[in-house]
Order: sequence, then structure tokens, then C-alpha cells
Amino acid sequence: MINLFRKKKPNVIMIMIDGLRHDALSMVPYYNELKKEATFFSRLITYAPYTIGSLHALFSGMNGNQNGVNGYYRSYSFDKKNCFTLAQYMKEQGYYTECDLIYESIIPTQGFEKVRTHDEFKDDLTKKHSEILNQIKNKKPFFLFLDYSKIHTNLVSNVIKKYSDFDREYFNNKDNNFKNYLEWAKASADYLKSIIEKIKDAKLWDDSIILVFTDHGGSTGDKVGERAYGVYLYEYTLRCFLYIIGKDFPKNLQIDHIAQSIDILPTIMDIFSVKEKDGYKKIQGKSFLPFIKGKHDGRIAYSETGGLGGPTPSPEKHNLKCVRNDRWKLIYNESSKKKELYDLEADPEEKDNLAGKGLAEEKELWEELQKYN
Repeated sequence: MINLFRKKKPNVIMIMIDGLRHDALSMVPYYNELKKEATFFSRLITYAPYTIGSLHALFSGMNGNQNGVNGYYRSYSFDKKNCFTLAQYMKEQGYYTECDLIYESIIPTQGFEKVRTHDEFKDDLTKKHSEILNQIKNKKPFFLFLDYSKIHTNLVSNVIKKYSDFDREYFNNKDNNFKNYLEWAKASADYLKSIIEKIKDAKLWDDSIILVFTDHGGSTGDKVGERAYGVYLYEYTLRCFLYIIGKDFPKNLQIDHIAQSIDILPTIMDIFSVKEKDGYKKIQGKSFLPFIKGKHDGRIAYSETGGLGGPTPSPEKHNLKCVRNDRWKLIYNESSKKKELYDLEADPEEKDNLAGKGLAEEKELWEELQKYN
């Protein structure tokens, strides 16, 4: 994919907007403007609707039941010895690697030469990340991962610490909750615009591949029992997005077929023509570069979670499993034995559970789900 006649390898800058709902993008002008510069994937499905599970899957290219992080309390169970990570691949390609995170535990840090953390309540991330770009710009080529955590911080401060999982005041005020959330989304766009401008001012724009994405979405009272994220497997937390910006990628191209967060690692490997490392667990994700050429292979996306709260909490090990294709989704709760089947085209808010009605789609997706157990 990369122009092999380039004299220098492009930098890779990943910017994560933690907890940004996909349906907020169209309501924030800058996110719409940025699509004009990017190949935009509108239906990137996260492995887990919370940061630790999502990012360990992304960095390893595999689901948590393979990399070891298949529960909220299992970030330290990541199989470091047998999983070769994105940062390790980049370092092997001669890249200087650095990241700035809310907590060091949210990603597997092997392969990073410098790991920074920030104070989510005190640090000005626009200022800090701009300073990092100044410091790193001459260490070419570099791989930089930046975590914008302010939406998460606002959810914790204004929702999680204020309301219970079944608080009527919160769940009966969805419109007002979303209005508040949209202000946090707009603030994230102000941050992103400043960082993009800094990349341009530092003369890194033409020499970099920039990936802007979210790790999961967030609830604003959509379903009783989930104040923020991590409890259920509905679209408002599972459906993410990805912008890829770089001179080797088409501009103003939107791809609406599903891809997975675990596909990002093999896609970056594909960009650089890097082969999978022998002696490690096999990557489960697949490159989605063929999508850019119009080749779609009817993928199935798999997701899991086990809530810290909600009606069937299971923080030690995921108990909710989900498979979906471009149109249909099947959710299974191992604790309650409940199945949910949704036609996402006809019922995007997942209100009409079609499970148990004899539909062929339920049988097909149930067979797919068994492949992950």
C-alpha cells in the first residue's frame, strides 16, 4: 500500500478519542470536515465496549479469549510471552515508539520505548500532546499513540459517580443526558483540530499516516442498567469509527461495511508489507485494505463484555457474547441464558428482539457464535 519509492518511512500517529459515540460524529462539524481528508470506516466494531478489553485486542490483533484479557479485572493477564503487539512490530521496523495514556494498564506496553501517563483531571491534553509532537518530530520514523481521555473523565465525574445503574432520574432524561454528552464530544473535536493543526505546523502532515478512532462508545441512558459503557453489547457502545489519513489513502471515501478493532494491527502490517511473527499466537484480525478497493468479504464481528454492574455483573470473566454481520446481530447472555436478535437495518435502536421466532438468521449467527467458545 505504501509507495515503495518513498525515501523515508511515514510516521504513524494514532489518536484515540476515548468513549466517543458514533452517532455524535454527524452532530459535530469538525468530525464531518475531517472525513474530506480521510478514508473513513463508519462501522468499526470493538471487541469489548470498555477501554482495557478493546485496546488489548487492538494491539494484539486478537480477541480477549485468546490474548488473556477477557474480563474487566484481567489487564494483567495479557499473554505477553505469546502475543506480539503493534508497538513491537513497529519497533522491529525501525520506528521510535512512544505513547501517552490515562493509565499504563490500558494497553500492552511492550514495544514502547517511552510510556507517558497524564492526570485526567489536571492536564491540558491539547498542550501536552502538542509538546510531545514537538519533542518527537525529529525522531523519524516514529510511532506515536495519543489517548484523549476527557470524555471518559466527564462520564466518570458526571454520570458514574452521580447515578446508580438503575437510577430513574438518569434513565428518564436521555435527551438531556445526550445534550450534555454532545458538549464533551464538541470539546474532543476542539482538541483534535488543534492536534491536526500542530501536525501540519510541525511539517509532519505529508510524512505521516494518521489514524483517528474511538475504542468504544457510551450510553446516555439508552438502556436501563448501563449508565456509561461495558455492561451491554448494543450499538451505542460497540459501534466505533476510524479515520485513516495519509497521501497513500483516498480522501473523502466512506466505507460502511463492518470491520473490527482487531483488524487494525493486520491492516497496519499490510500497509508496510510486514509478515506475521512466527512463534506467537496467530492474529485473528484481517486487513481491511481490500475494502478501499471495493472488495468486501461479508465479515462477522465478535464482541464480548462482562459488566462491573448492571443486571448480570461479571467483572472477572465476560459473560455476554455477540456476533453480527452488516445487518443482523445476535447477543447471548451466559448468565441469564437470554438471546437477543436484532435486524439493525430495520431496528437500529435494538428495541425489537426477534430471538425465538424461528428466523434463519438466528440459527446462522448462533452457529457462528459457537466458533468463539
